[in-house]
Amino acid sequence: MLKPVLAAALLVAAAGAWYWALLPVAAPRAADVREPRVADTSDVPRVRLDRLTVPVAAMAGGTGRDPFRHGRVRLDEPSRRASNSPSPATPTAAASLPSAPAWPRLELIGVAEGRDGAAVVRTAILSGPRGVHHAKPGETVEQVYRLDRIAADGVELRLLPEDRPIRLVLRP
Repeated sequence: MLKPVLAAALLVAAAGAWYWALLPVAAPRAADVREPRVADTSDVPRVRLDRLTVPVAAMAGGTGRDPFRHGRVRLDEPSRRASNSPSPATPTAAASLPSAPAWPRLELIGVAEGRDGAAVVRTAILSGPRGVHHAKPGETVEQVYRLDRIAADGVELRLLPEDRPIRLVLRP
């Protein structure tokens, strides 16, 4: 007799919960609703469209970036130059000298040790612009570095185009 009474009570509770969930939500009272304040036209700032046509970099007389054109563009053309801007400075002689080539930057991120019989074989784990490299002595990394020696705390590389030794230290 207890099971049918319990089943009936659960059925009534479920029907009550279903009815309560479907009740409409009461609308907010008129006193709680505020109308948004409309700004006066005197509060709106005046927009100067003639000043918006000249980029800030062009007013300074320098070069700038045009997001609608590919690459850097000179913005000091006479049609775009502000009437009171000074003429751009000529590039210095140091800026026109050819710079040294920028070699890929490597960073030592780890040294792995393994055993090959009785000998310990070390592998350097290097990070460069083309990804992570695992190199052993004598191997070429990033096509310009040759790994000469691996120690427990760092590696010695040789920059092949300049035949210059480079030491990378393992950071703690």
